[in-house]
Amino acid sequence: MTEISVIGGGSWATALVKILTENKVHVHWYLRRQVQVEAINDQGMNPDYLSFVKLDTQYLTASADLDHVLQQSPTILFVVPSAHFPALCSSIDPAIMQDKQVITSIKGTVGKDNVLPSAFVSNYFGIPASRQAVLAGPCHAEEIGMGKKTYMTICSANDAFLEQLKPCFRSRYLAINLHDDIAGIEYAAIYKNVVGLVCGMAKGLQYGDNFMAVLVANAIYELELLLKGLHVDDQRIACSSYLGDLLVTAYSPHSRNRSFGELIGRGYSVEQTQNAMSMVAEGYAATQGLYETAKNLGLNMPIINTAYRVLYNHMAVTSEFKLLERNMI
Repeated sequence: MTEISVIGGGSWATALVKILTENKVHVHWYLRRQVQVEAINDQGMNPDYLSFVKLDTQYLTASADLDHVLQQSPTILFVVPSAHFPALCSSIDPAIMQDKQVITSIKGTVGKDNVLPSAFVSNYFGIPASRQAVLAGPCHAEEIGMGKKTYMTICSANDAFLEQLKPCFRSRYLAINLHDDIAGIEYAAIYKNVVGLVCGMAKGLQYGDNFMAVLVANAIYELELLLKGLHVDDQRIACSSYLGDLLVTAYSPHSRNRSFGELIGRGYSVEQTQNAMSMVAEGYAATQGLYETAKNLGLNMPIINTAYRVLYNHMAVTSEFKLLERNMI
């Protein structure tokens, strides 16, 4: 694979563009803001995200023209917040996408029906699973930017597509795990953002490491319960493809979801927290989607319930955590 069109201009998109261009894959990159486009094309850097990363412009062309970028490559990589994905797709002529291969790296449920990003792509553009792949963690964009050792998961039902993608992302600091469980990996990637929020709330409330360990252990149990409730194929979830992202999001200071939750735990309102954050915390929207999913499945998931009541019912975080304490096992 020699070229990929990347849609999205945040830190994770920037990290993925860095990897691709280092592997001499030509990237056609769509960003909404012209100031980003000009800085990338002229200086090889994204002024808004991971600005310390120098990108190889020999293999990179940025543009604010979405249709133009989509037409440049047979493979499209969507790296946008889940809440923005439906509006983005509504601005795309379905005819452009007719023969495309699509990769998504979107960590939230999509639309009013709370579907997975891969399912949304199938429903909206008619692109079958055989022409789709999913990129997942465990990884933070900041550490990829610094070239720190990282493991990434690429999922697809199409083995040939996986083999095409593997050399595009593998590098001296990046190891690749290949997987075929798209739904399971996507749900794990979405759920981990809610866990990151709740762990951040615990930190903001000054809970210690002992409680945090119990919280994360219960989160692993909840994830297993969720996957079984969704009839996702029975998998060994105790591996990095499922749990790695959950653990790094729960504990790392790089996690924007953890930072979001910490501000909530310290007494900030949702609106104040959103205004204080320079980047989107996917866990906020993911909480609502997973809460509705768990409710429809009849699952009792105290961690998701806590996040939902604090963020959407505006319940006091201190009292909700006292209730959560009693539901830990």
